[in-house]
Amino acid sequence: MENMNNSNDNIISAKTYIDKGDALYDQQNYQAAISEYNKALNLNPDYVEAYNRRGCTKGILGELKSAIFDFDKAICLNPDYAVAYFNRGSAKNDLKQYFDAISDFDKTIDLKPNFEKAYNSRGIAKIALKHPEAAISDFDEAIRLRPDFVGAYQNRGVANNEIGQFFDAIFDFNEVLRLIPDYVEAYIGKGIAKANLGHPEAAISDFDEVIHLKPDHAAAYHNRGIAKRSLNRTKEAKRDFQMALSLAEKAGDEELITQIMKKL
Repeated sequence: MENMNNSNDNIISAKTYIDKGDALYDQQNYQAAISEYNKALNLNPDYVEAYNRRGCTKGILGELKSAIFDFDKAICLNPDYAVAYFNRGSAKNDLKQYFDAISDFDKTIDLKPNFEKAYNSRGIAKIALKHPEAAISDFDEAIRLRPDFVGAYQNRGVANNEIGQFFDAIFDFNEVLRLIPDYVEAYIGKGIAKANLGHPEAAISDFDEVIHLKPDHAAAYHNRGIAKRSLNRTKEAKRDFQMALSLAEKAGDEELITQIMKKL
C-alpha cells in the first residue's frame, strides 16, 4: 500500500513540474521549461506527455534530432498518440526528411482524421518533393476542415503557382490577405502570379507593398526587378537587383544570391 501511495505521489509531483514547464514555455523560457520536464521524467519515466512537450521545446531550440528521440519515446509508450506522430513529422520536415515526415503525417491522419495541421504539413512535404498537385489535395482538405486556415491558403497558392494555375493562386493569396492584411509572402506570391499572367505593372504594385511592409525583403526587390526589366525599365531593374543582392548577402541566402547574380 505504501508503494502505491508513493507512485501516486510521484505522478502528482510530476504533473506539477509539467505545469511549471508549460508556464515557462509560454514565457519563451525554453531551457528552463526543459529543466522542469526533465524533473517530471525523473519522477515518472513513463510520462508520455512530458516526452512530447520536451520534444516540442527542443524543436523550437533547433535540437531536432534530440526532439525526435523524445517523440519516439512518447510513441513507444503510446502507439496511438496522434500528436506525437505529428510533432515527429514536423521535426523531420525541418530536417528535410520528407518521405519519413509524410509517413508520420499519414499515421497522424489515420489516428485523427480531422487533424487539419497534419494535412497542411503533409502538403508542405509533398511540395518539397516536387509533387505540388498531390500537395493541393492536402491543402484542400485542411481548408475544408478549417476555412480560416491561413497557412493552408498560402501553401496552396504556392503550389498553384508551381503548376501554372495562376488565377487559382491569386484567389488563395487574396484569401490570405483577407484574413491577415499585412501577410507579406501572400503579396509576393500574388505578384509572381500576376507577372506570369503578363501583368508586370500589377505585379510591381504587389512587390511595392511588400517593400513598404518589410523594407529588407530581398525577394521582393528581386521579383520587382524582374517585372521592371520585362517593361524595359532597365535602370530601375538594375537598382532593384543590386538592393536584392545586398540584402541577400546580409541574410546569407546563397540560393537567392545565385539567382540575382545571373541577372546582373
